[in-house]
Amino acid sequence: MKLKFILFTFLFLMTSLILNAQVNKAPTITAQGKQAFCVGNPIHIVTDFTITDPDDDRIAAFFIQISSGYQVNFDVLTLTGNYPFITSFWNSTEGKLTLTSSLPNEKIPLIELEKAIKEITFTTTANTIIEEKTFSLSIGNANYLPLTDHFYEFVEAPNITWKNAKIAAENRFYFGRQGYLATLTNQIEADFAGKQASGTGWIGASDEENEGEWKWVTGPEAGTVFWNGTVDGTTPNFAFWNNNEPNDYKLENPIGEDYAHITDRNAPDIIEGSWNDLPNVGGTGFFIPKGYIVEYGKPEESPLNIVASTSIYIPKITSITEATICEFGNATLTATSNEGEIFWYKTPNNGNESPEFIGNNFKVNNIPQTTTYYAAVSLNGCVTLPRTAVTINVTQKPQIRNTTGDVICGGIANLNAEVLSGQLYWYDSKTSTTPLFIGNSFNTIFLTTTTSYFVEAINTNCGSSDRKEVIAKVDNTIPEFDVPQNTFVLCTGVGSVNLEIINPKGNYSYVWQKNGETLSESTPNINVNSSGNYAVTARSEAGCESETQNITVIISDKANITLNDIVIIDDSENNSIQISNANLGSGNYEFAIDNEFDTYQKDGFFNNLSTGTHKLFIKDLGGCETQTFVFSILGYPKFFTPNEDGKNDVWNITGFDKTLYTYSEISIFNRFGNLIYKIDKNSNGWNGTYKGKNLPSSTYWFNAILTDINGLSIEKTGNFSLIRK
Repeated sequence: MKLKFILFTFLFLMTSLILNAQVNKAPTITAQGKQAFCVGNPIHIVTDFTITDPDDDRIAAFFIQISSGYQVNFDVLTLTGNYPFITSFWNSTEGKLTLTSSLPNEKIPLIELEKAIKEITFTTTANTIIEEKTFSLSIGNANYLPLTDHFYEFVEAPNITWKNAKIAAENRFYFGRQGYLATLTNQIEADFAGKQASGTGWIGASDEENEGEWKWVTGPEAGTVFWNGTVDGTTPNFAFWNNNEPNDYKLENPIGEDYAHITDRNAPDIIEGSWNDLPNVGGTGFFIPKGYIVEYGKPEESPLNIVASTSIYIPKITSITEATICEFGNATLTATSNEGEIFWYKTPNNGNESPEFIGNNFKVNNIPQTTTYYAAVSLNGCVTLPRTAVTINVTQKPQIRNTTGDVICGGIANLNAEVLSGQLYWYDSKTSTTPLFIGNSFNTIFLTTTTSYFVEAINTNCGSSDRKEVIAKVDNTIPEFDVPQNTFVLCTGVGSVNLEIINPKGNYSYVWQKNGETLSESTPNINVNSSGNYAVTARSEAGCESETQNITVIISDKANITLNDIVIIDDSENNSIQISNANLGSGNYEFAIDNEFDTYQKDGFFNNLSTGTHKLFIKDLGGCETQTFVFSILGYPKFFTPNEDGKNDVWNITGFDKTLYTYSEISIFNRFGNLIYKIDKNSNGWNGTYKGKNLPSSTYWFNAILTDINGLSIEKTGNFSLIRK
């Protein structure tokens, strides 16, 4: 009996607890509010809010969270107004505001809670604000994401393994919903669960089954592949791996890293909220597991009325129309939005300036250069909303520069112009609408008279201010000029000779040729150093050419005369010199004797020359140097009378200039052939003695050998008489 009583009592108590749990119903929450947010101003997060509970008029705690678009350290939820019996706590990591009773062991009256919720405001200090933010209002502490209608919870469990975390998550319930390791299938969900969790933890992904094939292995997405490979792998849908992950790092755990884990936000070089692969037991340092992320929500589960959501958004421009115009043209900019008015400003930043215009279509006139205006939505007097750039692209009118006409003798002219941008159009008049040519360099038709053309630049349908005239001038005047002579002599060894034109009738360029080949020079004179047949033609600026003038350059030289080229006859009744070689050099020569400036003769023979030294002058008719040849006409006396009367006292060869002879030897012999005296170069002659004694009157013989400065060696033999009185 006693045992039966105990069992009965236990069953009664359990039944009572179950019946009481079934009787206690959860509150129902409704919230309204999809509001336009005026940047820089606080805004209430709801326009209306109710909470009803059929069996209770109080609640222990209430949670309001920025569930999407949250900007950490910038966004804040604040309970305003006077609520002395409600305490609020702001968690900047989760973006969550928690309301509890300020009285110990008390709950918040629902009536007061409704009033307080309507007084919660959102503010932000962010410069760049996310366009839409959602707020979750819930009786539970789990984070609610309206996008998925799921709840998320970070469960702190230091050093828990992935496999144990999976089991633990599946044994957790939230208002009837069974939990599982979170499966994060889009960026909003990944940011919400990863960035707004209070610690790093395991999520429901693994490649244990097939290395490199990462799947969600928990919850409704179990079996879904979201990544193939390691660091350089690919995703068929969505993945949010940290830098250089997954790397299947095996140094600390040779079996590899097969489980996904949200990276510690304090680790170096991370993307906040991103994932890392770890072994089942986790890693070291920043990679020691701190817990796990539980997700509550499956498709077959009914919605919970314990949570509601509202949102705020920034009204924005939905479309714009920019303009492209020519310089100093007029433009109309347009902008549209789904609500409010369009204000147009000159600056991109929110300020206190007045708008340039209010309305969708903004007309601007006489615009000199590309200009950007900024359109913003103004709703309910808000003038701090983001501004959208709308640009009037002004194409500058192209400026033609450096037009170049042409001067021709006749024929086709080449006209040129330059422009920094756009294309050049050539016309035959200022008003013609049909271009003759498009481009920088225009070749005309064959012209016989001076003709004007007109060029205009067009850049993206913008034309230059006016057409510029470019003239093709026809000047058929034939150049005229003279040459001072048609033959020039180039002396050997001199180097060069100048060929020149004289008396030009205009400013010409010149074409020089040698033996039919065109030379590089185009100047009025050239310096040449070789013989040949030269020709020069003048060319006018218009290209007309003169008649060709021919110039012959011949080689000449001074005479080159040697002993072999002359014959000297002396000691005769008619002393003479004869040029025996007609080819003394490359020039034409004429001759003069003793006077360089006397009359020259073609013939190289001179006679009746006196005994003594003479000079033969050989002049080159081409103007090269005159050659001089010095020679002597010698005489041999037939007798002498050595009686010391001062007349014919010595015998010597006459015409003998000692300075002209490098060597001389004159020997005197008696009739028996005996050498009786030698007359050297410095001697005055023989005085008729032998060994200090006078020799008798008789016939004596001489032999003379003379070599002059020209190298001419002369040997003479003869006799003379010694007469004593």
